[in-house]
Amino acid sequence: MMGLLSGGEKNAAVADNSSAPQPGCMGELQKAWKEGKFKTYARWGGVVNVVACIALCLLLLGTNGVIQSVLLILIACLIGILELPFCCTCLEVCRTIQPYMRAFEVYWIRGVFYIGLGIATFAIFGAMGGFLNIVFGTTFVLDGLCYVLAHFRGETHTAEDNKVDGLGLGSGNMLKAKMASTAMGIV
Repeated sequence: MMGLLSGGEKNAAVADNSSAPQPGCMGELQKAWKEGKFKTYARWGGVVNVVACIALCLLLLGTNGVIQSVLLILIACLIGILELPFCCTCLEVCRTIQPYMRAFEVYWIRGVFYIGLGIATFAIFGAMGGFLNIVFGTTFVLDGLCYVLAHFRGETHTAEDNKVDGLGLGSGNMLKAKMASTAMGIV
């Protein structure tokens, strides 16, 4: 009886369950933390931000506002230069800018920069409006947090990150995708 009141046996049982994965969002976050994939999540988040931001700003130009949309497109182009270096190798201007952006290969610096872009996007919303500024301000901040978590997790920038393989789209993955689609009868 005294052992139960002091919590000795109960604490041992709780300690055993603390290593078990939690269900839901926290469980997924724990799994991602253990696997160390925040760099991949942040890279894909940046790519999706660029494509969605440019597409939605052009599509909803009249609704969002011309000035707000142009500012968001400029921010998306800046993120595109950081996230899509393999797409920019054909443009001279991107090859010229990239060496000056080497500081952003340190993920906590890139994360803080993205969080700053998100805050600037919120400030644009506060000054001029434009509902897309809220949407992309939030996604820029979340992307920045992924980069900061990647840094604290010990993930670093590699030379492969400057290629398509850095996003997990290398020839090995394409071969696996082709084999899977063939097996399912899609192709």
